[in-house]
Amino acid sequence: MARKPRRMPPEKPANAKQSIKNIFSLLTGYKLKLSLTVICGIISTVFSVISPLLIGFATTAIFDGINSGNMNIEHIINLLIAIVILYFISAVFSYLQSYLLLDITTDISYNLRKDLVEKVTHLSMSDLDINTRGDILSRITNDVDSLQSGIVQTFNQLLTGVITIIGVTVMMLSINLWLTLTTIVLVPIAFLIITYITKFSQDYYLKQLRYRGNLNGQIEESFTGHEIIRAFNQEAESMRIFEEENEKWYEQEWKSKFFSSLSGPFVHFISNLQYVIISVLGAVLVLQRAISVGDILAFIQYSKNFTTPIEQITRIMNMIQTAMAASERIFEFLEIKVEENPSEEQIKEIKEEISFENVNFGYSEDEPVIKDLSFKVKKGEKIAIVGETGAGKTTIVKLLMRFYDLNSGEIKIDGVNINNYDKHSVRSLVGMVLQDTWLFNDTIYNNIRYGKLDATEEEVINASIEAHADHFIRQIPEGYESELNEDADNISHGQKQLLTIARTILSNKQILILDEATSSVDTRTEKIIQEAMDKLMKDRTSFIIAHRLSTVRNADKIIVIEDGHIIEQGSHEELLEQKGYYYNTLNTQRTENII
Repeated sequence: MARKPRRMPPEKPANAKQSIKNIFSLLTGYKLKLSLTVICGIISTVFSVISPLLIGFATTAIFDGINSGNMNIEHIINLLIAIVILYFISAVFSYLQSYLLLDITTDISYNLRKDLVEKVTHLSMSDLDINTRGDILSRITNDVDSLQSGIVQTFNQLLTGVITIIGVTVMMLSINLWLTLTTIVLVPIAFLIITYITKFSQDYYLKQLRYRGNLNGQIEESFTGHEIIRAFNQEAESMRIFEEENEKWYEQEWKSKFFSSLSGPFVHFISNLQYVIISVLGAVLVLQRAISVGDILAFIQYSKNFTTPIEQITRIMNMIQTAMAASERIFEFLEIKVEENPSEEQIKEIKEEISFENVNFGYSEDEPVIKDLSFKVKKGEKIAIVGETGAGKTTIVKLLMRFYDLNSGEIKIDGVNINNYDKHSVRSLVGMVLQDTWLFNDTIYNNIRYGKLDATEEEVINASIEAHADHFIRQIPEGYESELNEDADNISHGQKQLLTIARTILSNKQILILDEATSSVDTRTEKIIQEAMDKLMKDRTSFIIAHRLSTVRNADKIIVIEDGHIIEQGSHEELLEQKGYYYNTLNTQRTENII
């Protein structure tokens, strides 16, 4: 089978502005909940901001009472009760803020995963070829999780931080102008540091997620192919590839987190510098009786509240940047155009024939796979396509199913170009039995019923009987309710093939594609599968792709493909008379079987 060379998508530089726009676009559908979240955040922060002022009042009352010998206990207790109530109310609204935000982000994650999976199901085969399965899975799972965590942390810290800074600034100004100016003047320096480091390290975060996707792909291959790896004693090579990919991820992750973490120490240094300046200046003001001791205590608390949001933002900088990079990767995938399907015209049945007329196709422009291919298949005929590996046999049926668009030429059904029909209606005519069976982790009954989801139990059993699968199914302890494991390797390969044939019989398609369906089973099982396939192909237009020429001798027409060209075609007897490729290959296979 000719395969398209994998093209890796080009790397794009990180775009922080676009990432932020993407995140805000996700939040626009939750205006009411976001408004409630903001209101809860404001109430929580306001009550939290007022509390230190009352603590200052209580401290001043205690200090004055000690100096004067006249302690107003009732006043102090009332202040302390008010402080406790304010902090309690602040905690309640902080909880409501977090609850609403988690509700929003969880819903966003749910919808993003749904959109991503839906995108996968509607992408063209060429676009799916470019993106590895591991990378796609990483976008659906890891990137969505990173985005959700980033939104929660960012929104909480930014909302609380902005409100806190505004509220604290007002309260500090009410205490003393000069102390307030001393505190505020250092803030722009902190924000300049954060902005510069964010811009510098964002590219590393994007590369980190890309390498993580590549590593997930390699891990998936190692798990799914672990039997082959062990059979060829390639554990060391598999580990070498893993370590190579893991090293790339580690390098980018280390750089991204190292550079983003630099802002923390700088902001912490500025915060400590503020404490020193406030303490010295505050002491001078107290000695001059320009401010009370309680006000100094309250101001120190406010200065801490002023710098804390900035410190928190720097601490979660790596999470914020990961979220931005994740949103860029998610939207990059969502923006890929879905498979084009310009026609809505439906095709219900084949009346006469399928024809390939001067078909040319290549997975890449400079490497043609099918070259000037022309042949016809009458309704109900069995046509076999044979040839060397890589000759283009499987590509032919992929083109019939419109998985790829032709470079030139036409494929017609009853004289009408299949491009004039809705793609889904063309594919609805086709049933497939492939060499690589596809069964999922569910019961045998549901795996067969996948061919027709509204099938009755009787229809499922009748299809199994026709496929010669009913006998072995009933020998299994739980019969049709037996659960297939993740790789469906708790039954034999031949049994899996019989289940896929039963599924295809149940689907009752007009066109059948049998792609090397018996190539990897023993001779006895091959005969059973062949009998099942003969029943399946009865009165249906069938395309049989095979290496074993003994399995195609009953075909109405045999087409021999070499390097994308038809070099021979005719019935079994006609090709034997030509004494060409088919004749020589058949004799070679017979000799090998005898030996």
